[in-house]
Amino acid sequence: MKYLPALILFISLHFQAKSQNQKTLDSLTQVAEDTKDDRLRLKILGDLCWSYGSIDFDKALFFGKSELQLAERLNDSTSIALAYSDIGNTYMRVNKLKDALSFHLKSYALRENLGLKAQAAGSISNISIIYKQLGNYKDALNYMHRSLKIYEEENDEAKQAVVLNNIGNVYLIYQKFAAAKESYQRAISIARKTNSMSTLAIAYGGMFKYYYHKADYQNALKQALIAERYLKSLNMQSDLATVNNNIGQVYEKLGKYEEAMKYFKISLDFRIAMNDQLGIASCYKNIGATYTQLNDYVAGEKYIDKSIAIFKAQGAKDYLREAYDLLGALFEQKQDYANALKSYKGSVELKDSIYSKEATNKINELQIAYETEKKAQQIIMLNKENEIQKLILFKRNVSLGVSLGALLLTIALGFLVFKNLKIKQRANLQKEIIKQQDLATKSILYAEENERKRISADLHDGLGQLFSAVKMNLSALSNELEFKNDVDKTTFQKTLNLVDESCREVRAISHQMAPNVLLKSGLATAVRDFINKIDARKLKINLETVGLQQRLDQNVETVLYRIIQESVNNVIKHANANTLDIQLIRDEEGINATIEDNGLGFDATLADKFDGIGLKNIRSRVEYLKGQVDFSSQQGAGTLVAIYIPL
Repeated sequence: MKYLPALILFISLHFQAKSQNQKTLDSLTQVAEDTKDDRLRLKILGDLCWSYGSIDFDKALFFGKSELQLAERLNDSTSIALAYSDIGNTYMRVNKLKDALSFHLKSYALRENLGLKAQAAGSISNISIIYKQLGNYKDALNYMHRSLKIYEEENDEAKQAVVLNNIGNVYLIYQKFAAAKESYQRAISIARKTNSMSTLAIAYGGMFKYYYHKADYQNALKQALIAERYLKSLNMQSDLATVNNNIGQVYEKLGKYEEAMKYFKISLDFRIAMNDQLGIASCYKNIGATYTQLNDYVAGEKYIDKSIAIFKAQGAKDYLREAYDLLGALFEQKQDYANALKSYKGSVELKDSIYSKEATNKINELQIAYETEKKAQQIIMLNKENEIQKLILFKRNVSLGVSLGALLLTIALGFLVFKNLKIKQRANLQKEIIKQQDLATKSILYAEENERKRISADLHDGLGQLFSAVKMNLSALSNELEFKNDVDKTTFQKTLNLVDESCREVRAISHQMAPNVLLKSGLATAVRDFINKIDARKLKINLETVGLQQRLDQNVETVLYRIIQESVNNVIKHANANTLDIQLIRDEEGINATIEDNGLGFDATLADKFDGIGLKNIRSRVEYLKGQVDFSSQQGAGTLVAIYIPL
């Protein structure tokens, strides 16, 4: 057992990285069975419940209930509350909302009684999400603002971002688009500040909903694809199911029904594997709507009816209302007006219960109350600062009455002026250093690019022409020579072929060092031209570009092209991969680039210690563009290079 602490630390680090490696989970399960330390077992059971929550509902529920039984045996109220929360989260992930609500209410009551403020806020946040799913938006928004207030007091920015995203979802339902967008943008800003990829994925999912409700489907698709990329890197399957469903909805709106059906069925497979009944019903609803668009009314009615049955069983009023609307549209399209009227009537009755005037007024009151409270707090803070300033002024006036006050004040002012001058000088010096560093970097890159062009020209015009002349002379000579035997003739022909191959090699190197297509057609075309020259039998490369129809700054295009060129060459030289995926996505704020292979991988924690110039070149070029680069890799699991360049 002397190696147990090290094993626990190793496993814990894997969980912090949100790894779902089955070997790690099996090791952690074995430790839970072997250890005699009840506190350690309690912690491990909670970790297992959380980790299995996104991949195996039955196992997650088993570990959650085991955690609860052990906490009750230890008579530990804090741990009992945590176990209630873990079980509630397990039910939430498969959308068993009534069971989830029961356990989270128990957790909240116990934490409130124990005075656990931050933990109680977590329970409040979960309860608000459940109420939102159940269509009880008034209580949902009330609980969301309560949890946000606590997280602001605790300065917990990561959880503030999650709650803000949920608030945006409710505002969107009531078509308060400005308030919804503000909440989503605050969530993204905080997520970037805290460098939380999972929170960023959720926040981009929120922006997808905003653009989708505004019928801006191209921007909605961009947000969904960004969220999908983050979720894939984190292996968050339950959230991936939601994003795939979202992408399918966009393609359905764009009239790309085959693409829509593909994503709906991917999402459905995830939901079935997770036994997520509400998610399964949502997929059925969307598949039925797509069949309706394809005029396959039998299949459309079948899937929508299946979704209605599940929504009724789950008590999901808002989803049920949407399903009735779709069924009414189907019947209307096939001119079955009696059933269409019946379906629309069911939708209207549900809408009246959800969007009642009382509920809408309450939502407005909660929004106004929250904004008023924030302004009141700001006024209180300003008043306190004014009182402090008055007290300082009073003390200063008293000190001025002393005989040496004037002299001391003069000295103090002189010191402050001197100090401020020094600070300004240091700030100006730092600015100048940064400016010179930028100029030096730019000069180096400019000189490097010019040198590439010069060498390219020398190769093409000098060595290339010489090889061409040699080839021409040898070809002419072959017609005049009389070879003694076939061996001499074959040797001569091989020599001629080698010269021809050398010509092609010099031309290829020349074009690679100074690609004309980059100057003529832009980044996307240049990258595609570059990868098309790579043997697909050895390395299959998939390229996806979004938003690059307009040209970028020439300097940005050149540096990005060199970064991608360096990354691909690294994969070819070192990764032993057979598949490489490249994504270039441009949005309003910048460019996101990812290069992901399925090769050997490496220990990413040692990336800064590598002596090779490849990674250093990539880092220096990204830093020159004021961007960020992240290397994500494990031994045997491939490598992901994620780059963000602001525009």
